[in-house]
Amino acid sequence: MLLRILFFGLLCSVVLAEDFYELLGATKSASQKEIRKAFKEKALIHHPDKNTDDPNAHEKFVKISRAYEVLKDEELRKKYDLHGEAGLDDSSSGHQYHSWSYYHDNFGIYDDDPEIITLNTADFELSVTGSSDVWFINFYHPMCSHCHTLAPVWRRVARELAGVVRIGAVNCDDDYQLCSSQGIRSYPTLISYPGRHRYTQEKTHEVLVNYALHQVSSRPFRLTPTHLKQWEEGGQGGDKPCLLLLHSDSYQSEELWATRIKLGAILDGLAAVAYVECHRNPTICLTLDSDSGVQYFTEAKQIKSKPGTEMEGWEAQEIATQVMKLLPEMQLLDEEAYQNIRQLLDSERIRTSWLVQFRGQSDDDNFEIRKLPALLHSINLGRVECSTMQRQCDDLYIAKTPSFVLFKPGGGYEVHLGRLQAQDIAVFAREATSAPHFRILTPQEFPRVLAENSGQGSTWFVDFYAPWCPPCIKLLPEFRKASRLVDPPVNFGSIDCTLHQDLCSRFNIRQYPTTVLYNQSVPHEYMGFHTATEIVDFVKDTLNPVVVTLDSASFHQIVAKKPYGETLVVDYFANWCGPCREMAPEYRRFARTMTSVKGVKVASLDCAVHSEVCRQQGINSYPSVMLYPAGGHGTEKKIKFNGWSRDAASFRQWTYSFLPSQVAELDADSFSRILTAHDESWLVDFYAPWCGHCQVFAPDFEDVTLDLEGTVKTAKLNCERHRGACQRAGVRAYPTVLFYRPTNYPRQPSEGTSLPELDRHDIVERVKNWLGVRHKENIRLRDEF
Repeated sequence: MLLRILFFGLLCSVVLAEDFYELLGATKSASQKEIRKAFKEKALIHHPDKNTDDPNAHEKFVKISRAYEVLKDEELRKKYDLHGEAGLDDSSSGHQYHSWSYYHDNFGIYDDDPEIITLNTADFELSVTGSSDVWFINFYHPMCSHCHTLAPVWRRVARELAGVVRIGAVNCDDDYQLCSSQGIRSYPTLISYPGRHRYTQEKTHEVLVNYALHQVSSRPFRLTPTHLKQWEEGGQGGDKPCLLLLHSDSYQSEELWATRIKLGAILDGLAAVAYVECHRNPTICLTLDSDSGVQYFTEAKQIKSKPGTEMEGWEAQEIATQVMKLLPEMQLLDEEAYQNIRQLLDSERIRTSWLVQFRGQSDDDNFEIRKLPALLHSINLGRVECSTMQRQCDDLYIAKTPSFVLFKPGGGYEVHLGRLQAQDIAVFAREATSAPHFRILTPQEFPRVLAENSGQGSTWFVDFYAPWCPPCIKLLPEFRKASRLVDPPVNFGSIDCTLHQDLCSRFNIRQYPTTVLYNQSVPHEYMGFHTATEIVDFVKDTLNPVVVTLDSASFHQIVAKKPYGETLVVDYFANWCGPCREMAPEYRRFARTMTSVKGVKVASLDCAVHSEVCRQQGINSYPSVMLYPAGGHGTEKKIKFNGWSRDAASFRQWTYSFLPSQVAELDADSFSRILTAHDESWLVDFYAPWCGHCQVFAPDFEDVTLDLEGTVKTAKLNCERHRGACQRAGVRAYPTVLFYRPTNYPRQPSEGTSLPELDRHDIVERVKNWLGVRHKENIRLRDEF
């Protein structure tokens, strides 16, 4: 009976637990900005300061604050999505909150302004530094009084420049690292991009707008009779649309300078923007029967032959909207056409990607989307109404409309996750098109992928992500890039864990992003930096391992029975250990550098799986890197790595310090003999034992010795011990490498030939070239004799 009561109590606690998303009125796919806006709306309504008559107001607001504290934090939101409130600790209780005026005046200053783009780190790297678009960005702090003074001016600037310049805002309280990386030391700081130019003029509306317009590269041109003649004769540009502004006099022309610049930027690629000063070119204005106004022509060559469409007003955004309304919508696809396109792409009978807009009945017309044909010349465009093709929308798990999906030859597709602005959609479409081996995977496809992989099918690298997760969005373009750099049969896929939560839970996905390489159905989780280069290296290392993976049996064969003369390096790690995961890519990189070194093996052992072996080896912390030197048998001798830096260079330098050197050690007398050698070439490394750069370079010089074996002799000279010899050689910095060639003179200069670059490959290439030239000179001299 007691167990039944306890079970019922637990059941009630689960049932009665309130959903954080419902508390805020947000969806599970909501972005950080949407979460913040939802919380602000709730805070202004339910704050205890505004509900003094409600004795439960504090308790209610604590729940709302708790929900916001969890969902705004990337790590806490992951835990909540996967395990519910039970997976959280009490670190974010929500008991502390600000006054009502703070949420009204300071919280999310620009969240309600559609013209201002609130940027986080992922957005910034993708849309600002990774784009050629003109940006004007306000870096602010919500507690800064000057920032609040600027806010209404910044909003007005954003409205006036909508579609002309991209106006952004970064909350430096939320994104301190981003602001620090941009050198922000005071608030507000305004910077324009590209170029990262800091704005230093007055922060008034007129000056700000004027500055921004001067950053725009597109410039309308003054229309002349020469242009018209060229267009009539079939000249370039005559078949393109043209927006023509007619100015009655110089005053009106100067007054409308900003309007022309704005229209040129908004309609860039859609229509040429030109103007006529009727007092200077009256014949053109007489032909058009007007000396003031704005006219649109579907083809520029029609200006003299037929009247244009009269635009209303002089406000740039209104004129641009009228022009875009005249542009054709993307092709409407019915079910038959849509299925035909998918089938042709699946069979690769067509090789051009399709970008398809999926719309809902309640979606407003976004005329800016009509810019896409001008931005995407090499991609087919279409649209689908989900109200008439609901099944097709459901098959793609379209969570909200409008959504843009890029379908690729071969059957893959991707969904646009960014802002619904033409520039962002175009960037997505171009990037997705360039990655044919990257696609979205659904719960229906993923098991089939693994089944194929278990036989002789493709290997799959899968990114489990959440669209609200900034690191996920930041990883996405690098993942795409990696898919272009890795040849088939490796394919890349992504799974949205907010849409397919059951699937992600079934495969034990506990954080976002999680990227797993499935090779013959065996999962290999990626741990490393989110760059394409690192991802590609991981794929290569997994498919062609450079680190020997040990188990209890192979440890006995490879480590316990290690022969004399062989050096073995072993990483003892635990699969749950965070520092081990961080070190893994560096250890793999170290292993790659050792593949050409004879007598050296690099291995690893998971102590979480083979704990008894690790216990016998005295391993009590992770990661522990042990070196078993050539001078010992099995495990009778071992040295533990105790360096501060667990990176590839440090591991390599440490390992080389226990290997027999191939480089001769010189003293003053042996150095003098090199200077009198008549039949030997020498490469000498001048070093000091206290010099850190010398220690880092030492392994490279050992590799140079192997690369030039049989061609050049190598040596090293300790300048701390033999200062006179180094001074005679003119050595003033360490390390210095000098090349000494054979000479017919009794003694060659001590200074030798210096190496400008201490790169292994550069040294080898230069020395080989020098020896080749010398060899040809000797042949020529013998012929002359």
